[in-house]
Amino acid sequence: MVENDRERSPVVAATNAGVGSSLAVRAVDRVSRLLGGRRSTRRSFLFRAAVVGSALAVDPVGYTLKPGTAYASVCGSSNTCSGGWSVFCCTINDGANTCPDYSYVAGWWKVDASAFCLGAPRYYIDCNRRPSRSCRCRCNTSGGCDRRRTCCNVFRYGQCNTQIKGVTAVVCRIVTCTPPWEWDRRCGRTVRTSESTRTHSSACLPGRNPSHIEIKYQDLGLVGSFLGRPDGRERDAARNGRKRRYASGMILWHPDQGAHEVHGWLATRYRRSGAETGPLGYPRTDHRPIGDRSGQVVRFERGSLYRKFGGPTKMVLGRSDRRFRALGGPRGQLGYPTSDTEAADGPGKVTRFERGAIFISSDTDAIAVRGSILSVYLDLGGPHGSGLGFPVATVRSLRDGGRKQRFEAGLIIGRSPRRVFAVREPIRHRYMGEMGGPDGPWGYPITHTGGIVGKDGLWNRFERAVAYWSPQTGARWFERGAIYRRYRTEGGASGWLGFPTADQDVTSDGRQRVAFQYGTISYDPVTGTVEVA
Repeated sequence: MVENDRERSPVVAATNAGVGSSLAVRAVDRVSRLLGGRRSTRRSFLFRAAVVGSALAVDPVGYTLKPGTAYASVCGSSNTCSGGWSVFCCTINDGANTCPDYSYVAGWWKVDASAFCLGAPRYYIDCNRRPSRSCRCRCNTSGGCDRRRTCCNVFRYGQCNTQIKGVTAVVCRIVTCTPPWEWDRRCGRTVRTSESTRTHSSACLPGRNPSHIEIKYQDLGLVGSFLGRPDGRERDAARNGRKRRYASGMILWHPDQGAHEVHGWLATRYRRSGAETGPLGYPRTDHRPIGDRSGQVVRFERGSLYRKFGGPTKMVLGRSDRRFRALGGPRGQLGYPTSDTEAADGPGKVTRFERGAIFISSDTDAIAVRGSILSVYLDLGGPHGSGLGFPVATVRSLRDGGRKQRFEAGLIIGRSPRRVFAVREPIRHRYMGEMGGPDGPWGYPITHTGGIVGKDGLWNRFERAVAYWSPQTGARWFERGAIYRRYRTEGGASGWLGFPTADQDVTSDGRQRVAFQYGTISYDPVTGTVEVA
């Protein structure tokens, strides 16, 4: 029977299975009375239909020919009170596969190669009465085929919650296909096995050969989980996946990623982005708490969703997310994301965080920019407005306490972390190469690289020098002294002298000299005279 047939009535399912419809109708009618009494209500009919439909799905021919075996088909062997076994929790806990509030997880055993777990082990977990609470030994008479006992069997395997001493009555049983020590860290790994419970089940649990999503929902606690009750049937999803929505989230399964849940604010954001057909793809993990206890994260095929409690849910994609995680994620140097990964100006992307940003382009890796360097970078216009392009290296600390960071077309550098300046190509190339950077004769920059009014050129002022560049002259420099002051008086590179054509030199008579496109300025340090020719 296909997945969607599970939503059909048991009579239709029986007919599709090749069983005579009249025989199926008689079977449903007979067992309906056995399960719910003769009084007909909508609740009792739906429950009876679910039980009978499950029985038909498990063993249609045997059940229809022997309708009295509905109990065994759905709830397995020893399903009556006289069988001596404890009832399943979802039977008495309003459909929740969780311990009632007056009980606790006390121990477990398993059955190997279970059809209820697609051939994997199935784990039965006892919920024992809390020592401070009370409950009455009784048979379950609330309806359905799971008529087993509650609060009668005083027994404990004891691998879970060992800090709770003593042995109390078993209230009910949970089942999972997840190992108990992974399902609850308070459980140990000491194995107990009992084949006598291989067929035990309940109408509120998935039947044999369940879907991966059914197993996931069961192990989360069914209606007792944070997902709540189902909000639609399981259905096909993109790229051979499956999905199902619930009151507070969804479970998705893909053969390459497995089954994972997304709930709450993250589920809302995920659906708005297109869910599995959107930029994130299928989930690779369930919700995970951030180690600082301030937020949550879900990892997906192509990125992650992060949420800080009380704040927005943001989407970080691709290589930007990998870089973010490598830097420690929300607990690292960047903090929580404050924007999605979005288009930067031009062919690239940016993701903003509480203490920085990550930039990436088709030609550059994902690089973080932080602090005053980020402030300067953004003030100048970012990747394109600044003329620096995208970052190509991480921030580096210098020996004297300074900091620098390389970009495609320059760098941002400063003597202190709070005071940094941009040096653009090709002045940067001359500065950091031949001139030795801040350790050389220029020192640190004290202005950003700027343009020349009315000219095709650039200039930069440094602690001990000034540098100019034009396509005709290249990058040239001279000291910040008498020659520079006179050059500015004459209008600088925008004036009649034009750009320097050579670095500052010293003549044979000891005069400092700088040659420009249309003249020369010389300075005599002995007499203090400045001449322009």
